[in-house]
Amino acid sequence: MIEEHARVLEIKDQQAIIKVQRQSACHSCSLEQGCGTGSLGRLLGRKELTFSLHNKHHLKPGDHIVIGLSEDAYIKAGFLIYLLPLITLFLFAVVADVLFSLEWANVLAAVLGLVFGLWIAARLSGKRYLDEFQAKFIRREFI
Repeated sequence: MIEEHARVLEIKDQQAIIKVQRQSACHSCSLEQGCGTGSLGRLLGRKELTFSLHNKHHLKPGDHIVIGLSEDAYIKAGFLIYLLPLITLFLFAVVADVLFSLEWANVLAAVLGLVFGLWIAARLSGKRYLDEFQAKFIRREFI
């Protein structure tokens, strides 16, 4: 389970509006100064994310909580976002090359494959995995 610390901002109906300060592992790595990812993280700064969480644990504004998402959900999300569109891009380009053997047709088919893969990823993530991709309440923190 991948965990993040959050703070409850307010309660609306049965939803707790929470704010998460996105963390980076770059501070614990020995290559912090020479890493491109660390440099990019310092350039973009820390970003706060605000979203809602079902309030079945009777949270109150000001509560500090820990939320989490399973590693399997991250892997599935990575496949949907990155690998699926890439696979459809190559698949469409190969089919166009076999059928037409024209460079412009390969490029057009590759772009269409990318768009098709992104569309499929959006459809799948919006319906099939919607609950799995939601952050879950793990515990309260007492600070």
